[in-house]
Amino acid sequence: MTYNTAQNGFALPYWHDHVSMPQLSQEALPESVDCAIVGAGFTGLCVALHLLQAERSVVLLDAMPLGQGASGKNGGMVGPSLHKLGLDGLKNIYGEDQAYAILQEGMHAINYFQQFISAQGLDCDLHMTGRFTGVHNQQQLDELALKCEQFERLDGFKYKLIEPHQVHQEIGSEHYYGGMVYHQDGGLHPYKLVTQLAQKVMQLGGQIFDQTEVLALSKSADKHRLHSSKGQITAKQLVIATNGYSKRFELANQPHFKRRVIPLTSAMIATEELPPATINELFPKARMHGGNHRLVQYYRPSPDGKRVLFGARGIDFWDRPSHNSANLKKLMTNIFPQLGDTKIDYSWCGKVAYTFDHGPHIGQLTSNQENIYYAMGYCGSGVARSTYLASRLAKQILGETDFHTAFHDLPFNSRPFYNGKPWFMPLVLKWHGVLDRLGR
Repeated sequence: MTYNTAQNGFALPYWHDHVSMPQLSQEALPESVDCAIVGAGFTGLCVALHLLQAERSVVLLDAMPLGQGASGKNGGMVGPSLHKLGLDGLKNIYGEDQAYAILQEGMHAINYFQQFISAQGLDCDLHMTGRFTGVHNQQQLDELALKCEQFERLDGFKYKLIEPHQVHQEIGSEHYYGGMVYHQDGGLHPYKLVTQLAQKVMQLGGQIFDQTEVLALSKSADKHRLHSSKGQITAKQLVIATNGYSKRFELANQPHFKRRVIPLTSAMIATEELPPATINELFPKARMHGGNHRLVQYYRPSPDGKRVLFGARGIDFWDRPSHNSANLKKLMTNIFPQLGDTKIDYSWCGKVAYTFDHGPHIGQLTSNQENIYYAMGYCGSGVARSTYLASRLAKQILGETDFHTAFHDLPFNSRPFYNGKPWFMPLVLKWHGVLDRLGR
């Protein structure tokens, strides 16, 4: 099948087909600015917004068309995203107190995110309908229940155990034995959020230059000089917010970030429009959905309630929507066999960033690069995390004292011989696929 193609040769995501991006900066780059931000996704846009509200001058530079990174193409699902390692994994590394502090940051993030959307008046179809996570047998259900009992110590954490006889109240599928509902989760329209944030930034005097690749960095005295495809600009402070694209658009003389994030392909499809009765059968409570699969799968109704949106890891390194579509539909029909004859109208993909310790990182580079700040590595759960950490990073840049998070304390490590290309991931994904099959 041939899918719609947006401008610049990108596959057209469902999100982009009915929302217009505001016109961005058309003038030449300014000579200097208080803060330059590389990467104009949720992190970069939110940092810019906070700095502009503090009357700092800001320019954002993005190598791609605005919204073509993960911020404008993700599944539109929000929640605490507590941590991939879970409590036991974190305790083994950091001890119990630090483990709970890291997990509590997830609750801070989702609470902050809702307040931020409301305070800024951002119209992005945010609805906190909860999330259902399915499991395949009683042992897995017991393990999930134990995990949630451990999380009860976290302020604001709410859940409901779904027994086998209750599953059809949550999902129109025989795929799961039972599961858990997380009440502090919800969904939104990610591209609407990108466009709304961009409008806010420009209304406050910020400048956004997309399709502007930063090729190299240099430093003179206490300022940074950015050498871009559209000219040069000097900044007192610099924010790197490139996340999953840190390798693809790597900065000369700055290998630090590409060696610390693992770019993974995340792919999505959107079905044709379906009858309301079908959507209601599949998603009785309009929740966000996922399973306990090691090969991450996530799915939901579209915000207008007309389509099924389904996402999972891409089959390889490359962003090839046509190759991923058949795999995604197979995964979708494993859960929803009734969608076997349903047409797929949209297929798209992009990069998310994992880290070697499975968690996000935020802070300031040390030594002679003390004015370089960063937040990245959201591990596929970046909508609320990026917005929250951007607010904290802005506080740090502004010299405020209450910026600190538990993520500031974590060493941002790489691995020997890793240069930003995850050559090992195909083997990891195959092994995870085997474990998923055995788990069922």
